[in-house]
Amino acid sequence: MASVPRNGHDTAEPNGYTNNYNDTRQGELSSIPTATPTEVQPNGNTTGKTEAEASSGTGRDGSKAKGSFPAKVKRIWLAKTGIDKRTYMQMFKGALAPTIAISAYQSTAWADTYTTIGYLCGIIAILSLPIQPRAKYLQTMLTNVLVVCFGCAVALLAMYCTVHARLNSEFQQTRNGGPGTSGLAAGGAPTTTYNSSASAVAGVWLFVQIYAISTYRANRPQFTIPSIMYAIFANVSMVYAPQFGSMVQAEAFAKKLLGAFLTGFAISTGVSLFVFPLTSRGVVFNDIAGYINSLRGCMQANLDYLHSLEDSDMFAPHRVNTAGDDVVGSKEAAVFKAKVQALTGLHAKLNMDLPFAKREVAFGSLGPDDIQELARGLRQIMVPTVGLSSMPEIFQRIAESRGWDRELDLSQATVNDAPDDEEKIRVETIQQWHHLMKKLREPYGRATTTIDEGLAHIAIRLRLTPKQSVRSAENAAESNGDEPQPGETGFAAYYARRSADVVQSRKDLFRSWCSVHGIELPASFFEDSSHEDYHMPEAPVWMNADPRSPTQQRLRRQLFVCLHLHFLLRNTNRKVYELILHVDGLQASGKLGKTRLIVPGVKGLRKWAMSLFATDDEGHDDQQIDTGTNGTTVYLGEAYGKRRDPEHLPPQTAWEKSSNMLRMISHVLASPESAFGFRCACATMSVAIVAYLQHTQTFFTRERLFWSQIMISISMSRAKRSWLYIPDIWDLRGYAAIVDGRTAGVLVFFFIFLHGGIYIVVKHPSITPVGMITQVTLTLILGYELQVRKIGIAVATSNGQAYFPIYELAPIRLATVCGGLFLAWIWTIFPYPITEHSMMRGNLGRSLYLLANHYSVMHETVRARLKGCEGNWASKGSPAYQLDKSRHKIFLKANATLGALRAQSAFISFDIPIGGKFPRQQYQEIIALMQSSLNFMNLVSLASVTFTELQEQEAKDEHNSRWLRDFRSLISQAHVTSESITTLLSLLSASVTSGTPLPPYLRVPEPFQLAQRLDEMDQDILSVRHIAEPGYASFAVIQIGTRCVIDDLRLILQLVKELVGELDFSYHIVSTTDPTRNNSSETLLYHAASTEEKKD
Repeated sequence: MASVPRNGHDTAEPNGYTNNYNDTRQGELSSIPTATPTEVQPNGNTTGKTEAEASSGTGRDGSKAKGSFPAKVKRIWLAKTGIDKRTYMQMFKGALAPTIAISAYQSTAWADTYTTIGYLCGIIAILSLPIQPRAKYLQTMLTNVLVVCFGCAVALLAMYCTVHARLNSEFQQTRNGGPGTSGLAAGGAPTTTYNSSASAVAGVWLFVQIYAISTYRANRPQFTIPSIMYAIFANVSMVYAPQFGSMVQAEAFAKKLLGAFLTGFAISTGVSLFVFPLTSRGVVFNDIAGYINSLRGCMQANLDYLHSLEDSDMFAPHRVNTAGDDVVGSKEAAVFKAKVQALTGLHAKLNMDLPFAKREVAFGSLGPDDIQELARGLRQIMVPTVGLSSMPEIFQRIAESRGWDRELDLSQATVNDAPDDEEKIRVETIQQWHHLMKKLREPYGRATTTIDEGLAHIAIRLRLTPKQSVRSAENAAESNGDEPQPGETGFAAYYARRSADVVQSRKDLFRSWCSVHGIELPASFFEDSSHEDYHMPEAPVWMNADPRSPTQQRLRRQLFVCLHLHFLLRNTNRKVYELILHVDGLQASGKLGKTRLIVPGVKGLRKWAMSLFATDDEGHDDQQIDTGTNGTTVYLGEAYGKRRDPEHLPPQTAWEKSSNMLRMISHVLASPESAFGFRCACATMSVAIVAYLQHTQTFFTRERLFWSQIMISISMSRAKRSWLYIPDIWDLRGYAAIVDGRTAGVLVFFFIFLHGGIYIVVKHPSITPVGMITQVTLTLILGYELQVRKIGIAVATSNGQAYFPIYELAPIRLATVCGGLFLAWIWTIFPYPITEHSMMRGNLGRSLYLLANHYSVMHETVRARLKGCEGNWASKGSPAYQLDKSRHKIFLKANATLGALRAQSAFISFDIPIGGKFPRQQYQEIIALMQSSLNFMNLVSLASVTFTELQEQEAKDEHNSRWLRDFRSLISQAHVTSESITTLLSLLSASVTSGTPLPPYLRVPEPFQLAQRLDEMDQDILSVRHIAEPGYASFAVIQIGTRCVIDDLRLILQLVKELVGELDFSYHIVSTTDPTRNNSSETLLYHAASTEEKKD
C-alpha cells in the first residue's frame, strides 16, 4: 500500500505563526517578521530545510537523521528556544544597531558632537526596528523622518511661546546658568531660572501634543512607531522648553536633539539594508514555502485521521484528563485540527505580507502579479484542505443529534453487545465505517501521495526547496524509476495520470458503500449514465421505502458524508494540478530563470499612498463593486458606505455641508481614540508636572524623570496590559553588575544582552513592548555609564544630571522606568478601566459582523450561480470576479479577527480579577463555533461552483444526462441559503458590541430541507442510482455545509444569550399558593385570588 512519506511535514508548523495577529488592524508593532520556515540565501534561493524538519530530525526523503549527540542537542535547542539560523540572524541584526551607536560614542569626534545625548542615538536605533523587511522598514523610516521633523518644528513653535512668555513676565535680565538652573542643555545651550509663565505654557503644549499624537496613533495603528518617536521628541523638548531664556538657546537645543534622532535613524537604516538584508519579497517566498509545507502536513494529518477511522469510534468525543492523557476519542482529529489552525494563520500572514512585497523595488524573477497569482492558487488549495478537517466535526454533530455523544468507546463492540436498538444502530454504523475506511485505505493513500508530490513539485519549481527525491521506495518501485520526479520536466503529465487514482477512489467509495448496504452495482454503472439496466426490484427493501423514513434518512446522511469527503479530496487534487500547470507555465516562459528589475506600477504606488492613511475598518472597505458590465450590477449594500446619522439628514445646502464639518470636532472628541489620547496625556502630565513646579524643576532634570514619560509613550495601550511589562525589567539588575569592567568587554556584553529583547520581539510579537522596553532600559543604564567614561563626570553633569556610580544608577533608572510603567497602568484603569475583557467583547462583536458580511456575500454568490448570471471570472468587471474578491477579503479579515481573539484570550489569565469571573469558556466556544461556521460557508461557496460548471456543460452539450438537466432545473427553484441568517448575525453583533440584551423571540431559521424539497419534486432525483452523476457530490457538500452552519448559529445564539441576556416582555399568572412559584427566574405576575381566602 502506498503511503505518504512523512517528509518532516507531520510536525507542528513553524513557531511564530500562530500568535502574530493580536491586532486585526495590524499596526507597526504587529508586522515584525517572526521565525521563517526556510532559510533564504543571498541569491533568493533557500536551503529547503524547514524548522519543522530540523526539530523533528527528519529529512525530505522521510529518513530519520542520525542519532548523534549534536543532532540531539540541536533538536532540543530548537524545541526549547525556537532559535534557528534565520531567527538568530534577526536577533543579531536587532542587537547590532544600538551597539554601533553606543560604540561610536567612544570616538572623540562623536563624543564632542553629541556630548550628553549620545546614548539617545542607540535608543532611537532600537525603536526604529531595523529587523523589519525592507519595504516595510523604508515605509516606516520615511514616515519617521517626516514625523520627527514635523515634531521639531512644533517644538520650536512651543519653545518660541515659552520664551516670549518668560520675556513678557520678567522685568529684569534673565540669569543663565548657575544655581537654580539645570546647567547646559544639549548643544551647550545654558538654561535659566524658574519661570511660572513659561512652565505653564510648556505644560499646555506638552499636554496638547501628547493628546493629539496618541489620538492619531489609536486611530492609525500603522503609525505606532512614528507616534512614539514624536512623543519622545515632545517629552524631551518640552521639559527643557521653559528653561530657555532666548530662541538662540532653544534652536541650538532642537538642532542637537534632531541630529541625535536622525543619526539613530541612519545607523538603523544602514544595519537594516546591509546586515543580513531581508526583503519583503523574501518574507513572502518564505511564507509560501511554509504554506506548502503546511499543506503537505495537513494532507498527511488527514490521512492519519482516515486511518484511525479503521478501528476507532468516530462518534466518541475527544477528551483529555487533568494529567494530559487521552481518555477517549480521536487524537488524530485533534492533531489535524491544530495543523489546520496553523495553516489558516499562515494564510493570514501571507496575505498581510503580500502588499509590501508587491510594492517593493527589487531584483527578482517574479513580478507582483505573478506573486499574487501564486497566493491565489494556494488559497484555492487551502479551502478544500481546511474543509477536510470538518470530518470530525460532522461525526460529532451526528453523535449529538442521535444522543451518541457520551464518553463511551464502542469501537470493539459487537451488535450482540448492544443493550437497545439505538445502541445497535450505532455499533452497526461504526462497523460500516470501519469496513469503508479499510477498503479506501490504499486508494486514498495513493491519492494523498500524489497531492504531496504535486506540492513538492511546486516548491521545487519555485526554487523554495532543493531538487531531491521525495518519492518513497515503494512508489519508486511502482514506477520502475521511469516516471519523472517532482521538479522534473513532464511531471505535470505524470500527475494527471496519477490523478486517475482519485477518480478510481470515487468508484471504490461508491462500490464499497453500496456493498455494505446490500446494493450490487452493475459492471457498467460508472460508464453508462442512464443505468437503464438497473431496475428497482434489484434494490434492497430500505431503498424503495419512503425517502423521509428514519432508515432512509440515516443512510442518506452517511452517503452524503462519504461524498463530502471525496469531493474535497478531488477538489484538492484538481487545484494542485492547476497550480502545477501555472508554475510550469512560468518555467516555460523563462520568468523563473531570469533575474530582472522589479518595479511596482503606478496603480500599486497609488494603493501604497492610500494605505498610509487608511483606517482599515472592518465595516468600511475601500471597494466599489458597482459595475454595468453585461447588464449585471453587484451591490454590496449600505454597510460598505458611510453609516447614517439618525439625528441628521444628509446635508443638502451649502450651509449644511459647510457646517457639517464642525460636527467632526465633536465626533473626534467623543471617540474612543480621543479617550485614549486623553489618558496618555494625563499619564504623561502626572510625571511632567514635577518639571513645571519651582521647587522640583531642577530635581526633575537632575534625576532624568522624563524617561518615565517616555516609557508611558512606549507602553501605553488601550487595554489594562501595561502592568505585565514590569516584572520582565527586574533582570536588568543582574546586567548592571557586568558593566564593572573594561569598555570593550562592556560593549560585548551589552551586545549579547540585547539579544534577549530582540528575542521577545521576534518570537513573541504579542508582547513587543516588553522587548523594546528591555532594550531601552539596558541602553539607558549602560549607555550613560559609557558616556561618562568618555567625556568625564564634569561634562556629563553639566546638563544638570547627577552622576551616580553604576550600582546606584541602575536601580534609579530601573525605578524610573517602572514608575512610568506603573502610571501607564494606573491610567488604563482610571477613571474607569479599559480591560482585555471589554476589548475582547468588542472584537467578538466585530467578528460576528464580519461573519454576517461573509454569509451575505456567500448567499449572493450561490444565488448568482443558481441563476446563471455570475459571468466570466476572468473579467474584472464581472460579478463573479467582484464577489470572489469581496468574499476573500472578508474571509481574511474574519480569520485575522478570530486569530486575534484567540491571542487575546491568553492575556485574560494575567488580568487582575475584580468582581465575577470573566466568562472565558463561553467566549472560547463562540470563537470556535464562528471559525467552524466560516469554514463551512467557504465549503458551500466551493461546492456551488458546480452549478456554473453544469451550466457550461449544458451549453456545450457535453453531458447528455437527463438527470443533470432535471437536477439543475429543480435546484434553481430552491433556496439554498437564507437572508435571515445575515439578519440574525447582525443582531448578535450589535448586542455583543453594545452589551444590550437580545430582542425577544429570536430564533435561528430552520435549515432548508433541500433533500426533502427535491424528494417532493421528484422522488428519484436523489436516488442511489444517481450517485455517479457529477452534481451529486456537490449537492451533498452543500446540504452538509448549510446544515452545519445552522447548527453552529443555534449554539452561538444560545451562548450569546448567556452573555447579554434576552428581553422578556411576557408575564405569567401564577397563584401565590403554588409552592414552585419562586423557582422560576422569569418575571411573574402573582394572582391575587388568595386574598379572598385570607379574608375568609
